[in-house]
Amino acid sequence: MEEQPIPENLCDNCQSEVPLGNKFCSTCGRAQNYKDIVIQHKRWPNIQQVGLFFVVEICCCVASLLIKDHSLTTLFCLDVIMGCSALLFFFYNWPENKAILKWPGFSIAKLLGLIVLTILASVTVTFLVDHLNVLLFKKEVRHYTLFEFHRYGTYLMFLSIALYPAIFEELAYRGYLIQKLLSVVDEKEAVYISSVLFFIIHFSLISIFWLLPFALFLGWLRIKTKTLWYGVFVHFFFNATACFLDLYPLEELFKLF
Repeated sequence: MEEQPIPENLCDNCQSEVPLGNKFCSTCGRAQNYKDIVIQHKRWPNIQQVGLFFVVEICCCVASLLIKDHSLTTLFCLDVIMGCSALLFFFYNWPENKAILKWPGFSIAKLLGLIVLTILASVTVTFLVDHLNVLLFKKEVRHYTLFEFHRYGTYLMFLSIALYPAIFEELAYRGYLIQKLLSVVDEKEAVYISSVLFFIIHFSLISIFWLLPFALFLGWLRIKTKTLWYGVFVHFFFNATACFLDLYPLEELFKLF
């Protein structure tokens, strides 16, 4: 059976072929309909705003790297700054962003299925990362070390590592950033760009093999479902599972059976 050709239009600016559904010509960048022509006039201000957002994120990450002795105080100060940044950017563009806080076509079966798959993925990633740390760097890395002295250290760890990123990073990257990029590029490019920026912000040598695919999945999920909420739950349960396994390593859990 012969493959059906993808329907295409010709760009009225450069006459290049443009697949139907694409907002912009991939050759010259010209918008392809009236609505997108209006949007195109805002492309440069939108690009500048995305650049400002990323500069703020990079500055916070560089500040974190420059701090030699991390403490709960510095951790929560950086969390507050980045959380406030996420809220400011998201709500500054409230007319564009409010729709993705709705939950169209909510499915409890889909949500539970995603949660189960997320927990299994987190267990697998945690197992591999723990063994790679020992194999490559001859050390064990524990999230709980920074929190264990505190009376409520366990709760603070889950708050900082699981709940905070699930809310504020989703608002920032799958919320504000993807929505803003959609006024500049097509959906696929918006997912790629936001995922790469998310990967850069969280970059570490040991996370190369799993972090970018995770970010791409969250971006795809956001576009596919047209809501932030599935991504919020996936992000939370992925990190919460990692926190749980930090307290109760797999080897210890296996001994119980």
